Amino acid sequence: MKTKQKKILPSLVILGIAVIGFLWLEGRSVGTYTVKTYVDGTTETRQFESLDEARAYMEQGEQRALVGPDGDVIDFTGSGIAVTPTDEVTYLFKDAALSERQSYVAGGTRLRLLERGNDHLKVRISGADVYVPLANMTLYPDALVERRGFYEVRDGDVYHTVEANDFLAGTFLVGPAGGAAPDRYYTENVRDVFASPYQFASIETPAPYGAAELDRFLETLADSPLKGKGAAFKDAEAKHGINAVFLLAVAGHESSYGTSAIARDKNNLFGFKATDDDPSGNAAAFETVEASIDAASRLFAEKYVTGAYARGPYPGNKQTGINIYYASDPYWGEKVAGTMYRIDRALGSAYYERIK
Repeated sequence: MKTKQKKILPSLVILGIAVIGFLWLEGRSVGTYTVKTYVDGTTETRQFESLDEARAYMEQGEQRALVGPDGDVIDFTGSGIAVTPTDEVTYLFKDAALSERQSYVAGGTRLRLLERGNDHLKVRISGADVYVPLANMTLYPDALVERRGFYEVRDGDVYHTVEANDFLAGTFLVGPAGGAAPDRYYTENVRDVFASPYQFASIETPAPYGAAELDRFLETLADSPLKGKGAAFKDAEAKHGINAVFLLAVAGHESSYGTSAIARDKNNLFGFKATDDDPSGNAAAFETVEASIDAASRLFAEKYVTGAYARGPYPGNKQTGINIYYASDPYWGEKVAGTMYRIDRALGSAYYERIK
């Protein structure tokens, strides 16, 4: 019996060591962590077995990125961007505690990163410095960002080129440069470039054009069902006090002047109740185009000029104005402003002379 017990004890010790080793290995993160340092266009790389060691090294220098075993950027030092999840809207908050909402943005929006917290990020987007949850954000140091959005002055006009996912990306007209230099501006605040008058002019003032003049513009639009509907925009302006050029510009932006599927199928010119997840299915239906125009004018008057969503009676951005709540596109206000400019310019720029 004694001889058998001596054989059992070493076996138990070996088994115990094996179990402890297995548990230790299970507790470790699989793979290695890489810290990349970006210096004058070159990349220096160091690898670490533990996340803590890698993070400590990253935090000792600037322009360093911590990359996980799966190749995703976990964190970085220096400047960069955060990209919102692509399959849902992201709420923007006024405070680091994420307790008071300010606005929201569509999936795939790029946010300029300002500060990092344990569970939140401070970011800048469309004129607003706000906070978002850290969870589910994708982070990129500037050294890995190949293309950045910018404003540019071309032929006397200001254009905004946006880098993002899906429908947000592209280049669009914002307004007349008004003396701004022909250069590129890497900023999230259009007012760093120029005053953007159409974007921040009150929509409570009537347009300097009558129904016939609006019809003259509408006649230039190929295949638009809005031809001859100038009176509907002026009637809504008179009834609810909302600028007819603004209403026409929103209809132009949201439904391509009534040619979108939602507009043709449901007479919905303004994207009413059209959600990001199912725009066509959830969109409201109207009996006539005139009913859609009247409903939009009433909504702007009762909810956005005054009422629950009133943050300034102009298209605006994500800091102030209608764009705070009306659209998940952070640049909706700029796009509507650019469309107002096109309409006004085609009719002689009388509105611009009033607001510039």
